[in-house]
Amino acid sequence: MKSFTLVLTVTFDFRGDKEDEIGIKWSSTDGKALSDAPTELNFTIGELMGDCNYALPILSPLFEKFSQNNEPVTATASVKLKREKEHLILSFPEVEEKMENEYLRTFLFKLLTDRKVFLREVKELEKKWY
Repeated sequence: MKSFTLVLTVTFDFRGDKEDEIGIKWSSTDGKALSDAPTELNFTIGELMGDCNYALPILSPLFEKFSQNNEPVTATASVKLKREKEHLILSFPEVEEKMENEYLRTFLFKLLTDRKVFLREVKELEKKWY
């Protein structure tokens, strides 16, 4: 089966008075468009994107400690996805070694390996923090 590498870049802007602004950008490697992903990965990729849109704004306070003087923080992580029969094979190529990138890579790992439990934890944090 074909593999596909997704790259997630998130910018957290902590300069706002009321709410943190978050920019989420999805891309791929080797100049591929997201639409070039193998058909068997479309559901997984779509679900992952939706989960990120939900969870990242809630978890943004975790990234605030990486900001100096309320400057924006950018984190990048990539995941290589491959479906073999009913199994999803994951690998996480390293990008620049920064703690905020490690946080984002862990976030993707949890969503892809234990989605329901992780989203429940995010929901609990949402109740606690907001």
